[in-house]
Amino acid sequence: MHQKAFPVIGVAVLALCTSIFSNHSNSQAAPLPTPSAPKISAVESIKKSSKTYDLRISVSVNKGTSKLPIVSTLVTANNKSCKILSGKQSCTITGLPMRTQVTIRAASRNKNGTGTSSSPVRYTVGSARWSIAPSTTTSTTIVSTARAYSKFIPSSYSKDTSLPLVVLLHGYGATGALQESYMKFESVAEKNKFILVYPDGTLDSTGRRFWNATDACCDFVSAVADDVYLLSILKEMESNYSIDAKRIYFVGHSNGGFMSYRMACKYPDRIAAIASLAGATFFKETDCGAKSSVSVLQVHGTKDETILYEGGQILGNSYPSALASASQWATFNQCTKNAVPRSTKLDLEPNITGDETSIKAWTNCQNSSEVELWTMENATHIPTLVSTFATKIWEFFAAHPKP
Repeated sequence: MHQKAFPVIGVAVLALCTSIFSNHSNSQAAPLPTPSAPKISAVESIKKSSKTYDLRISVSVNKGTSKLPIVSTLVTANNKSCKILSGKQSCTITGLPMRTQVTIRAASRNKNGTGTSSSPVRYTVGSARWSIAPSTTTSTTIVSTARAYSKFIPSSYSKDTSLPLVVLLHGYGATGALQESYMKFESVAEKNKFILVYPDGTLDSTGRRFWNATDACCDFVSAVADDVYLLSILKEMESNYSIDAKRIYFVGHSNGGFMSYRMACKYPDRIAAIASLAGATFFKETDCGAKSSVSVLQVHGTKDETILYEGGQILGNSYPSALASASQWATFNQCTKNAVPRSTKLDLEPNITGDETSIKAWTNCQNSSEVELWTMENATHIPTLVSTFATKIWEFFAAHPKP
């Protein structure tokens, strides 16, 4: 009987002990406060190579109900992370492949522990700098919709010295990176101390990138405001870097040349000079209507099979000849009526024997501007370029700042 009762007594004792410990646990103080969720305030892509970027991520921290200082904030982007220490506002995650979509989160820690995680931000590596609207408090994922562009900052850059800015625009179906690999402006930017930007156009229904430049080329199905987008890049670069407002230049190939002309037409007060390789301006002068002078360099091959040297049509929309494009801007710039041939020629195409490129110049223009037409005899739409081609373009730009 005693032996049979023993397990009952044991169970009763166990229940009593459990009750005591349970009551003791319930009587303890609430958990010590940890920091509230921080807010990811900005993300910026920093180019490290042709295929990789670092991400500089800025965070606003929040102590919450705790008066304890925040020791650190851990920031993660997919499987990589960086740490923001006390007193700092940003950290850098290194070595992310271009075009990778990352989800960025942050969580702060004080001596009591780690607090709530931030709202996640979804961002594409290589995109434009993104910053959050001050009023945003949502806990759902925030998607950055910034369009991608790459930039090259020369190693000599200092915020105390304003540098020129060159914007390089790709042709139809290409990308900014492909255009840079073709024209090779980065080494010229390093040597001559200017900042280079090469953005991407948007994708059309066939998967090709384009710029909405003129009625002839090359937005065939929509109405993307690329001039507004490119102006926003100028403003963003001026906000983040010391840019010389009198030395902002655009250069483009094919569709990028068309777009460079559009920017000169739309923002002649902002742009000092443009260069177009195998592009064209508006067919009708009234569609451009520039109100102030911009120096213009038109470079074109006589055997261009895509954008004809003598002018032509794309889907029924006309574009002017190389000569007419240059002449139109000579009129806008109030230059002498007739172009003057230069005595020297250039060798821009190594596969064509001799100095194949002749030069015509319109001079005595308003505000010291100038217009030149470089005719590449027997060159095609995508000519092989000599290694000094970008240097030649830069020399034209450097000689023609805004007054």
